Amino acid sequence: MSKFCNVARDAAVVTAMLVALTGCGGGGGSDNPQGSNPPPPSTSPPPASPPPSSPSVPPLSTTVVDLSDNHAVGADRWAAGNTAEGGQGGEVDGMACLLNMPEAYHVHAHLAVFVDGVQSAIPNNIGIHNQEPSRCFYGIHTHDKSGKIHVEFGAPGVYTMGNLFHIWGQSLTSDNFAGLTGKPVKVFVTDNGTTTEVTSDWGQIELTTHKLITVQVGSAITEIPNYNWNGN
Repeated sequence: MSKFCNVARDAAVVTAMLVALTGCGGGGGSDNPQGSNPPPPSTSPPPASPPPSSPSVPPLSTTVVDLSDNHAVGADRWAAGNTAEGGQGGEVDGMACLLNMPEAYHVHAHLAVFVDGVQSAIPNNIGIHNQEPSRCFYGIHTHDKSGKIHVEFGAPGVYTMGNLFHIWGQSLTSDNFAGLTGKPVKVFVTDNGTTTEVTSDWGQIELTTHKLITVQVGSAITEIPNYNWNGN
């Protein structure tokens, strides 16, 4: 066979191989039919969860203090009785000072005040005015330093913390709580075991049976005190 024939034959074989390879590569399947490259895997760690925020309302203490014996609670801070700006025998908020208290409606709420974490005693004889020859009583008053607030009237009605502070003669504002100034004040109310913070007018808090009113002046308290007593 001539040299020319060998060259022609080799060229034909190469051409056939190229055609075969082209046929195998074209029109076949693909793992990426759209022709786009897959995104690289993320190497960034997920964002860290924020730490849990501390609750704005302290938990109610699991220790229940019985005040049936009317023992004193807290350290002395205020003098007994009403201030000169409080009830002095005349009407306060339309409430007369009476020689004898009616018993048709008689319930007790409780007031606890903490100043920088230390409890202050609520004075005795708030709402009791000494007059010669006898004493008179406002329908909202205290007998001792237990923090129990007596609410005694001839009929049920709306009797409030504002009434108590008017009779006592003390201020009830965010910048002056019973003469305490320059410290933040928070007020919490516990009713039927549920505690909420009162952020509106504190004077409108009703004094109802076994309601616990806790006032925080200055640094935060860790728990709400829990009190109970015999009767209403």
